[in-house]
Amino acid sequence: MTAGLMRHFSRTKAHRDSMFRNLVSQLFQHGSIVSTHEKCLEASRMADRVITMAKKLKHHPNSAMEIQSRLSLAGDNSKLLSRVVGELAPRYKQRPGGYTRVLKLEPRLGDRAKQSVLELVDTPVVDAAGALQRGDIKLWLLCKTTIQNESKSVGYSQLTLRNFAKMLKFRKNSHTFFTNDVLAVRKFIKQEQGLDWDEKHELKLVKQLKKQVLNEQAQPAQTQTQPEAPGYTYVQERPQRQI
Repeated sequence: MTAGLMRHFSRTKAHRDSMFRNLVSQLFQHGSIVSTHEKCLEASRMADRVITMAKKLKHHPNSAMEIQSRLSLAGDNSKLLSRVVGELAPRYKQRPGGYTRVLKLEPRLGDRAKQSVLELVDTPVVDAAGALQRGDIKLWLLCKTTIQNESKSVGYSQLTLRNFAKMLKFRKNSHTFFTNDVLAVRKFIKQEQGLDWDEKHELKLVKQLKKQVLNEQAQPAQTQTQPEAPGYTYVQERPQRQI
């Protein structure tokens, strides 16, 4: 029996498959989408499978038909297959899995349904022309946190540094990440907030942030000690019963 392996969303199988094909296609085309939390979770699983098949396409050429069946390739998405195979698959070549990220949003107005953002990880923030691209909301949130810490003259928290270190784990060039992506996001946020922007001073702050992140990345992960599981304890003598 296959009942219970997937949410039905009160739709027939044909309607459900068509819905997820559209969601995954829009995700690959734009880099991020907004939908209900449950739909984002299911679309995330489907997108990860498509990218995994695209990475193995060289050794399994017949997977191309399977990839096409899971995408909506009509209209603006006519060149989507070439983007998945030629751009996304090489980007995640070293990443064993987890190509998408789900971030929760406030409940939707009206029916108060849970909303989330589904986005592709490691998405470049700046394109070849130097313009900002859509996606990588986690990086925007981290940069906003660092700016708030600097305005309050407070050091970066260990959680912030650890999250930056996670974003560097499968990136090829950490220097490009900080000098291009992080700097561009910080510039946009400061200009929107009406704060002063000094290129030399910002480069100095970004270098300090990079140094702290790399130091955090080099430290071994701390293993949390789990409490002992309850069970039987062997003793040499039977304890005296108190009357």
